[in-house]
Amino acid sequence: MPLRETEALVLRTYHLGEADKIVSLFTRQMGRLRAVAAGARRPKSRYGSALEPMSYIRLWIFERENRDLLRINSAEIIESFFDMQKDYRQQVATQYVAEVAELFLPEREVNERAFRLILVVLRALKRSAEVTRPLLYFDYWLLRLGGLLPDLESCGNCGRALGDEPGFYGEGSEQLMCANCRRGAPQQVRATARALERGFRGLSLGAWISAGPAAPECRELRRFLEEVVESHIGKKLVTRSLLAGET
Repeated sequence: MPLRETEALVLRTYHLGEADKIVSLFTRQMGRLRAVAAGARRPKSRYGSALEPMSYIRLWIFERENRDLLRINSAEIIESFFDMQKDYRQQVATQYVAEVAELFLPEREVNERAFRLILVVLRALKRSAEVTRPLLYFDYWLLRLGGLLPDLESCGNCGRALGDEPGFYGEGSEQLMCANCRRGAPQQVRATARALERGFRGLSLGAWISAGPAAPECRELRRFLEEVVESHIGKKLVTRSLLAGET
């Protein structure tokens, strides 16, 4: 069982027996995986607070041949995001990032860009007073990096350019549709909301937030991209309903 060192983001933890934990991790060098932390629930565990959800850690892990679960040897905190648990909006936003990462990212597939994206988003949530732009940025780039970002300027059914008209979508949508093809789709993304993409795709998240207050249309575009993410995952996201109304 070789011992490997890697950086990781703790996504979630689950109880195992009376004293252990199963830890869901997104690692920089090994991709998304699950590992057992023996004795992690004991009062004087050697892991301390390193395995708190959404901690950025360095860990040493045993790879076990033909086993789905690896075994954590030790871990140390590089950066903690635990203080965000005190703010409900930040707490739910970080839980959304963790839930999407756990369900969207393939197991054992190294993805350096997704790893850096999540770190950037967590740091923005930690430093700013809003959640909409960090989560919009997260959804947009996660879909784009995965080759799943829909065309925001054309109808996904007939291909007609939307221009100044709104695009429409409903539950389970992965594309926007024009008014002629909407088939009862109740939600819309106005042209002003779609235009936001051209403004932020060339900026770092920090620069975008520092440029001024969030445009009201940010939430409109974020909700559509959440629908696309959920559609590709293939199941309802628990945290999505909790985010309704958050700015």
